[in-house]
Amino acid sequence: MNSRQRVQQALQHKQADRVPIDLWGSDSRITNELYFRIKKHLGLQGLGQKIRPGKSAEYVDYRISDHIGADFRHAVVRQPKNFTSYIDKNGHTIDEWGIGYKRIGKYTQISYHPLADAEIEDIDRHRWPEVEDPGRLEGLEKEVSGWHQNTDFSITAATPISGVIIEFYQYLRGMENFFIDLYYHVKFAEKLIYTIAEKVTEFYMYFLKPIGRYLDWIEFASDFGTQENAFMSRALFRKFLKKPMANIFENIKSAYPGPKIFLHSCGSVRELIPEFIDMGVDILSALQPLASNMDPFELKKEFGKDLVFHGGADIQRSLTAGKKEAVEEAKRKIEAFGPGGGYIAGPSNHFQSDTSVEAFFAYYDATSKYGRYPLKMP
Repeated sequence: MNSRQRVQQALQHKQADRVPIDLWGSDSRITNELYFRIKKHLGLQGLGQKIRPGKSAEYVDYRISDHIGADFRHAVVRQPKNFTSYIDKNGHTIDEWGIGYKRIGKYTQISYHPLADAEIEDIDRHRWPEVEDPGRLEGLEKEVSGWHQNTDFSITAATPISGVIIEFYQYLRGMENFFIDLYYHVKFAEKLIYTIAEKVTEFYMYFLKPIGRYLDWIEFASDFGTQENAFMSRALFRKFLKKPMANIFENIKSAYPGPKIFLHSCGSVRELIPEFIDMGVDILSALQPLASNMDPFELKKEFGKDLVFHGGADIQRSLTAGKKEAVEEAKRKIEAFGPGGGYIAGPSNHFQSDTSVEAFFAYYDATSKYGRYPLKMP
């Protein structure tokens, strides 16, 4: 069985020859410091493709994917031709949304929110990105069609923008303002939410136009949880976010009915999972295992008929502890999510610098070893 067949079996909640393995998707990349150590360990010359300049996980290098037996290639949007980020007088690097960033320690942080002091009429006046910039698609169709014709990898679309509604609202206006607006500036909140949803839809529709027919799934990344709880109550989620999120997914599915909808969300989101399913989510990723109420065995039992599970390997403790713990983590996630199919193995978020090279490979080696059907856990 080849990679594409293996993944498609998992997406149909069926057992293949083994659990599919992912790397380099929207939430399964490797941060730069660890990437350089892995590359050195393998003796690889040169660098992979630099797809996210200025981010903490900038590269994609499929030589590592091939070494661990990963089953995927991920289509990534290109950089726009008609906009170049710039540094303003206060030292913020300004992106095409008008959002400012600064490098703080190892990570790039948002440092300027262009709509922080906005009134409702300022939303339409804001300089929104030029979605149909030809640079975003440069070489994309050739690359993806080549993967489809010349390899047997499963192909997905990685997120073309960093977030969905809740993220861009906070990027543009600030987290504190986001929550205040939901209670005290409802008309403003609704206006900005639906404007963002429209822009998100435009980005995805443009990105998918040359490649949609080749894809097994389309990735979205939106964090709805903290370590202990969801960011908001289920009632508030239903009032403000469920419909516009569902509209985005429905528009995408109407245009491209074949690929599944993949949603990454960090944190404790168990109470929102029924809403995700109702919105049209097919694949749930992150599955942050140390977050409250995110036990993998319970998630599989409660939602396994409706969702394919992706990722879930603990990068907070297990993969930072060492080889032995990485192996046990691989076994635990396969034991929880693997029975009956419907599971793709990978981390619960990008591999960070505190994961050792040895633990990284131990995790994937153990996944390959213990993820073969019929499952036999020692």
